[in-house]
Amino acid sequence: MRSFDRHKLKLGLFGLNCSGGLSATLVPERWEGTWDENLAAAHMADEAGLDFLLPLGRWKGYGGETDHNGANFETLTWAAGILAATKNIMAFGTVHVPLFNPIVAAKQMVTADQIGGGRFGLNIVCGWNLDEFNMAGVELNAHEDRYEQGQEWVDIVTRAWTSDEPFDYEGDHYTVRGALMKPKPASGDRPMVVSAANSDRGREFAARNSDMMFTGIRTSLDEISADIAPLKARAREYGREIGMFTNCYVVCRPTRKEAEEYHDYYALEMADHGAVETLIALRNQRGRYDHLPEELLRSLRQRAAGGNGAYPIVGDPDDVASLLLRLHEAGIDAFAMGFANYVEHLPFFRDEVLPRLADAGVR
Repeated sequence: MRSFDRHKLKLGLFGLNCSGGLSATLVPERWEGTWDENLAAAHMADEAGLDFLLPLGRWKGYGGETDHNGANFETLTWAAGILAATKNIMAFGTVHVPLFNPIVAAKQMVTADQIGGGRFGLNIVCGWNLDEFNMAGVELNAHEDRYEQGQEWVDIVTRAWTSDEPFDYEGDHYTVRGALMKPKPASGDRPMVVSAANSDRGREFAARNSDMMFTGIRTSLDEISADIAPLKARAREYGREIGMFTNCYVVCRPTRKEAEEYHDYYALEMADHGAVETLIALRNQRGRYDHLPEELLRSLRQRAAGGNGAYPIVGDPDDVASLLLRLHEAGIDAFAMGFANYVEHLPFFRDEVLPRLADAGVR
């Protein structure tokens, strides 16, 4: 059994490889994202029995006073270091397809997987942030073409991981001649693959290629199950029983009042407003957002500052455990979590929320 499969409800840390993590904030305890901090958080998560660590694939920051996420570790080399320093937890690499040659990336990922004894996972991103691609001098394809390139990339990487004989590949985006890779992944035919599924084309790509489909929560709790059911049905058309990943950020305190007050403090009062506006603009490219009702705009900004737009889970330990369970019952299998400071805030979650989830029979 893979370490990732130990629990019904899977929990991991998201974004610790970047300055700020998921929190665009000015508070003194703001996550700096140094290597020492990453190691400390990884050891803590591993010892607590968490299931995975998922990095953000960032190359450039979001500006603002802190240049949120501007300091960041490349994710494949980061994963290799994390896997060498831990025992049980899975570490993902987040790969932007157009920036990584598939044969080179396949070798890098096999190396990380061998270091971790089969604990490496791949999070595929076909590309979205134009500024980052301009920084690397790489052209970002039109939306539909990104997934065509992504499919060729996956096909080549998978064959490199599984083929015992040299192979050729000729597509619209890649040409490979006489490719043969040794050693093979320690995790078997291939490591676990996760990919985002927000657009219809992205969902089709994830259903065809992924073990876990990464989707943000944009709807009410009552609508999540209805949204997830067709995604899983689409994966079955490709012979896959696919799991569902989502991102969230957690603010857990002894009382709900304390949690809500801290949420307002770090994600509203002390928000890095310049970075927040950039985050919102990048995620709302199809239209203006400043015409929204004030309460909705406030929530949008707080989610951007609190968790890069992720779903907020805020309250006392009972509240947090209850909401995680309700989301799990609605069809979410894995939660990639952000904290304002992973090392400072994870212990309370570990000591208070994890036992409640264990009592509920999901961990």
